[in-house]
Amino acid sequence: MAHTVLSIIRHGETPANVEGVWHGSTDTPLSDRGHGQAGRVAAHLARTRADAVALYSSPLTRARHTAEPIGLALGLQIRFRDDLQEYHLGSWEGLSYHELLTEHRLFERMNTDPDWQPGGGESPRQVAERLGGALRAIAEAHPGERVIVVSHAGALTLAFGLLVDDDPRSWRRAMDNAAVTDLRMTATPELLAFNETVHLSPEDEDPAARDKAPA
Repeated sequence: MAHTVLSIIRHGETPANVEGVWHGSTDTPLSDRGHGQAGRVAAHLARTRADAVALYSSPLTRARHTAEPIGLALGLQIRFRDDLQEYHLGSWEGLSYHELLTEHRLFERMNTDPDWQPGGGESPRQVAERLGGALRAIAEAHPGERVIVVSHAGALTLAFGLLVDDDPRSWRRAMDNAAVTDLRMTATPELLAFNETVHLSPEDEDPAARDKAPA
C-alpha cells in the first residue's frame, strides 16, 4: 500500500532567529537571508520532490513567504491552515531564548509537565496534538501522494515527538531554517529524511548567523 509522504519545510530565517528571540505566534517577516533560503528550498523541491500534489502552510508571514516561491516552483496553490502555526507562549513571547531557558526554565518545565502552559499560552501537549492532528488530516486528504507542508520548528519538534515516539517531550532535534524533513504517514509515522540542508549555501549554514531560537 502506498502511504502519503509529507515533505515538511521549516520557514526561512527571520530577524528574531538571529537575535535569539522567541516570536511564536507573533507575526514576523523573513530576513534577506531567509528570502534567499526560501528560493533555494523551492528550487531544491522542484528538482527532488516535483511529484508533490498539494502545498499547505501556516498563515504566519514567515511561513507564507517561504511557501510562495515553493508554490511557484511546483505550480501549486498554497492552502493555509491555522493549526500549522508556531507554539504560542502567551505573555512570554518576545523574550530571549536565554531568558526562557535560564530564568523561566521553559524546557525543564515542559519536560516535567506536558500540560503546563508557559506564559498562559499553549501547553506542549496542546501544541503536539494541534500540529500532529493537522499533519494527519492533511495526509488523510491526499492518500498515497506527496504533500509539501511549511511550518515552524518549535511546534514541529513537539509534533514529531508525538507522531514518531508517542511522546511530545521525547524529540530533541530541531529543524534548521529552510530544511526539509520527509515523514511517511503510516499508523506509526516513519521518518524518511530529517533536516535535509544540502540545498543551502555555506552562508545559510553559518552557525554564528543562524537561528538561536527555534520559533
